[in-house]
Amino acid sequence: MPTALEITLILVLAAIAVGLVPLLFQLRRTAQGLDAFLLSSRIHLGQIAEDVHASRMRMDELAGSLQTSMNELSTFAQAMGDVGRTVKDLHTRFSGSLDATSRNLGLILGGLSAVLAFFKCRQSTPAPEPESQP
Repeated sequence: MPTALEITLILVLAAIAVGLVPLLFQLRRTAQGLDAFLLSSRIHLGQIAEDVHASRMRMDELAGSLQTSMNELSTFAQAMGDVGRTVKDLHTRFSGSLDATSRNLGLILGGLSAVLAFFKCRQSTPAPEPESQP
């Protein structure tokens, strides 16, 4: 029986060897393909990294330009707000001044009217005629 065991063991080892040889060849081809892929990826990834870096630099430039524009717009908006407040204050002051002036003018005209009416009334009242003496 030891001979039958040896023959079985040899046959099993031969079957494993026959199965392993194509597997090892396939593994070798896969390793070569992976090596070629990694070499080409290194070249392409370098180009991709350069493109990403250039895009990031352009985005930084655009962000700086946008920030400058927003700062200028903010300054302009603040200036317009200050002008609006000043115009509103001047309008309020002028409106108050115009109301006071028209009120004062009305009072003066009313006073003049009363004085003129008084003088007119005095002039239109007939003076008493002197009585005649016989």
